[in-house]
Amino acid sequence: MPANRTPRVPEKRATFIFKGTVKQVRAATLRQVSADERTLIVTVDHIIEAPVALAAFTGHDITVQTTRGARPRVGDELIFHTTGWMFGDSVAVESIQQLPVNKSHTALVSRGGDPIDHKRARDRRERFDQASLVVSGTVTTVRLPAEAVTSKRRAVRVAGLVVPAAVGPVSEHDPHWREAVIAVDGVHKGRGAKREVVIRFPASTDVRWYKAPKFQTGQKGFFMLHDTQVTTRARRVGGAARARAAGPPEIEKSKRVYTALSPMDFQTYQEPGGIRTVLETRPRSAGT
Repeated sequence: MPANRTPRVPEKRATFIFKGTVKQVRAATLRQVSADERTLIVTVDHIIEAPVALAAFTGHDITVQTTRGARPRVGDELIFHTTGWMFGDSVAVESIQQLPVNKSHTALVSRGGDPIDHKRARDRRERFDQASLVVSGTVTTVRLPAEAVTSKRRAVRVAGLVVPAAVGPVSEHDPHWREAVIAVDGVHKGRGAKREVVIRFPASTDVRWYKAPKFQTGQKGFFMLHDTQVTTRARRVGGAARARAAGPPEIEKSKRVYTALSPMDFQTYQEPGGIRTVLETRPRSAGT
């Protein structure tokens, strides 16, 4: 591959990126792994991006299962884009893509800093790119969604996940949906000058929702908002005869709302880096 050619972006997202040297082929560091011609033992020479659990594996031998491309040989030095697979006495990862080390990787391999921070920065940039609207402003009101006030029982589907809504019979994973009204100071991505936007967020601290920002009146900062289709199902109320005459026992309605479900989606004005850094470093043509 020529040095000036941009590699194809993998379809699956890598979470552990490192430079490594192939030590053995058809071998593994974990007994649970059945080794074949694409199973490698690789020495981790330099970690480029990593989650916390894999940030201290420089100099260690790990198992890498490759799935595509040329089959690496002993002694090959490669840039591995991988995801976690098995954990035990050692680690096994699945390679999404592996590239021969060349001049285009020099800056990537030689850059300083913490690989955990590098991963977080990439995650935040990708989250910014996925956002439909990025604004700065102040939370002026926190309230129940309209359907939570008017409906006796319903379920809410967000991004393909069906969960109970805030009012009525609930489950342990009920998100307790709330809405935060934001008075907008500035629009940093998205079309149209908006003076006010509404964010739907889970107030629940359940394991499914505890990482999502919990907005409160008076909070100020940057908000990365994601356009999400929400479907509400309201059970018809009233006498049995009237309900049968009205049709199906449940009424389903859909609407599009903004959500902020990742801890990366909100940052106070006082916090350095983060969204602020993305705004400062992105190309001028990207954004509004």
